[in-house]
Amino acid sequence: MSLSRGELETLYRKESRAGLKERLLLVLKVECDGMIPGYVAKELHRSRTWTSNWLARYHKEGIDGLESRPLKRLLLE
Repeated sequence: MSLSRGELETLYRKESRAGLKERLLLVLKVECDGMIPGYVAKELHRSRTWTSNWLARYHKEGIDGLESRPLKRLLLE
C-alpha cells in the first residue's frame, strides 16, 4: 500500500530517527517527485544498491519495510 505525499511528508517531519528519516526522504524524492533513484543516491551520498534495496522493501512491505531490522547473530560452536 502506497502512502500519499502528504502522509509521507507528515511521517518525515515527525520522525526523529535519522536512518528512517533518510529512507522516507528517498521514497519522497523517488515516488512523489519522480526523481531517478541513482540521482537520489548521489544526493544522499549513498550507493545505488542501498537505494534499490530500500525502494524494493518499500514496494513490497510498504512503510514497515523502511524500518531497520536487527542483525541476525550467528552462534559459533
